[in-house]
Amino acid sequence: MDPERREILDSMGFIWDAMQAKWEKNLLALETYKAIYRNLLMKQSFVVPDQDPAWPKDTWNVKLGVLVYSCRMRKDDLPPEIHDALTAMGFVWKVRDQGTGQGQPPIFSMSKQYEILEVLQAKQKLEGHTKFTTLPRTFVVPSSSEWPQRLHGCNVLVSEFRRAYRMCLLNASIVAKLDDLGFVWNDNQHQWSLTMEALRTFKKIYGHLKVPQVFEVPKDDRKWPVHLSTMKLGLKVGKIRGRQTELTLEQRQELDALDFVWDANKLHWNRKLLALKTYKQFYGDMRIPTKFVVPLDDPAWPVDLANIKLGLVAFHLRSKQATLSDEKKQELNMLGFEWSVKSSSLDQTR
Repeated sequence: MDPERREILDSMGFIWDAMQAKWEKNLLALETYKAIYRNLLMKQSFVVPDQDPAWPKDTWNVKLGVLVYSCRMRKDDLPPEIHDALTAMGFVWKVRDQGTGQGQPPIFSMSKQYEILEVLQAKQKLEGHTKFTTLPRTFVVPSSSEWPQRLHGCNVLVSEFRRAYRMCLLNASIVAKLDDLGFVWNDNQHQWSLTMEALRTFKKIYGHLKVPQVFEVPKDDRKWPVHLSTMKLGLKVGKIRGRQTELTLEQRQELDALDFVWDANKLHWNRKLLALKTYKQFYGDMRIPTKFVVPLDDPAWPVDLANIKLGLVAFHLRSKQATLSDEKKQELNMLGFEWSVKSSSLDQTR
């Protein structure tokens, strides 16, 4: 095409790539929907309203619900850049994972919505903090004095209530009041945020993320936020390691930024090496009595080594020498580990 003619068409806003222009409009519509409704979950019948100033004019009358359904059905056929753009804006690829499957939409009458609001207002007063308000997936108000008598026995289907919210089926004024209470609409996201807060707090206190499997956030400890009290952080860390492939890139990056320890076996091995090295610095040898346990609250020892049964560790290393990798044997040899020790020296106490 003649360059001069192309320049004239460009100045007129001529669209050379119709497919790209169509996707730009679709993405704009999705971004607008999310800005208005705070999610990308919608009925298949949803159409962008005409003449609505809240929506860009180019998106008016777009059959957005059909588009979303089509994207899910053709997920593997989408261009990579489109797939990535949708994922980045929080597109939900599996609606059943979000509790918005093909079953009947959850209906909550206005009286029930107000009742649930009352329950959550009462619950906030019992939380002990104002950071957020939440309930288990299903909840029945107990018949105890701390709860208003008129609410006793009230049944709250919390998961269904959240699903109704995602489908925009709740009264806007109720939603606004629940937002003011800090009600947790997305429990998965909420649990992740709590876990990350607990990990950051643990690292701030201990200087590392070598979280023992049995570690539980202490109760009534001022170093810890009250809303994290009694969290079984050690178990949560184990679950994170066990489902690494299920984590999003953003979640992995969050953990990496904290120097999260992904390999528990390597962590345990390094703790053993550090304990052996520390022992040798104190006693000058590796003839560790079988009953020796790293002392608790001894400033001479790294705090995360407390209570390690180092005598048994050394005993098992010797007895399993044949099964150790060459790399581990080399590391032990570099420490001066003694593979053969007289039994009489192992019965001593230190």
